[in-house]
Amino acid sequence: MLRLPWLFSLFPIPFLALAVATTGCPAGDDDDDDDSSIADDDDTTDEGPAPAELAELSSGKCPAIDESATVTFDSGGEERKVTFVVPEELEMGAPVLFFFHGLLSPDYTPEPTTEMASILGLQGLADEFGAIIVLPESRIMDELNMVFFMWEVMERDEADLLLYDDLRTCVVTEAGADIRRISATGFSGGSLFVTVLARERGDTLAVVMENSGGSDVELPFYPMAAEYSTPSNEVLPFLLVSGGGNDGWPTGFPLVNFETATDSLEAHLAEDGFHVIRCKHSFGHTITQTAMNVGDQWLFANSYGEPSPFLESGIEDFGDWCEVIAEP
Repeated sequence: MLRLPWLFSLFPIPFLALAVATTGCPAGDDDDDDDSSIADDDDTTDEGPAPAELAELSSGKCPAIDESATVTFDSGGEERKVTFVVPEELEMGAPVLFFFHGLLSPDYTPEPTTEMASILGLQGLADEFGAIIVLPESRIMDELNMVFFMWEVMERDEADLLLYDDLRTCVVTEAGADIRRISATGFSGGSLFVTVLARERGDTLAVVMENSGGSDVELPFYPMAAEYSTPSNEVLPFLLVSGGGNDGWPTGFPLVNFETATDSLEAHLAEDGFHVIRCKHSFGHTITQTAMNVGDQWLFANSYGEPSPFLESGIEDFGDWCEVIAEP
């Protein structure tokens, strides 16, 4: 089993930064109803319940999404950065995967999404599934005399949710992606943001996978992080992966126990009647190759509003480190 702890620790060691490109273009006519919305929240289609309609762009423009690149664009009056990994043969109706990075040091990882896309081999994944993979970059925070990339998981503002809304609109209108096949995953702090995303934007997601995430994280002198509330999409399937007793940060004196946080999220979801799969490895705060392989199966198999196909087929192919916790 391949381990990548040097990449996925919250403050990884330095490695080579990759080149980035900046581009952008209009998303289209703002008066075109076909570009601004897909369906009302309560509507259904021949394919089943419809996801939430597309949000109006906060800036009025989308970046180009016709090739793999790291770009900057305006979201909510801020310049934000995102890496798009686009399959070589992009077709209409492509599935979309959002990947949210963990807490990272700008000194060691100045281009987190570009580097992560390269090291994880996401171009090959995009080509295999014909999928568009979207890796947004968080803002930089300055807390406790530390400067780091991190997502807003304490409800101080909604800038990161607005960024997701803009990118979801752009990937559908600019690249012709399938609004019904949008999934989200992340690692560590990125997975905590996925909890927030499922809570606040569950009606946009087809399926979720968290790696060392969870909910209801209590931190000294800070509000609760990634506080749980029931997602609005009642059939949203969740795959939760954790790394055992050593799945904590920082190493040696952990302030966050991601095993416990994942236990908390698992319990909430099971109580609320969601489809929950739990996979536990013993390699600590990292993503294993086995978890990545399971994620490849899980993240591209579902469509919005439909029960997970794994309810029927089972998860024997995932291995005995995974179990079904709850079913709808």
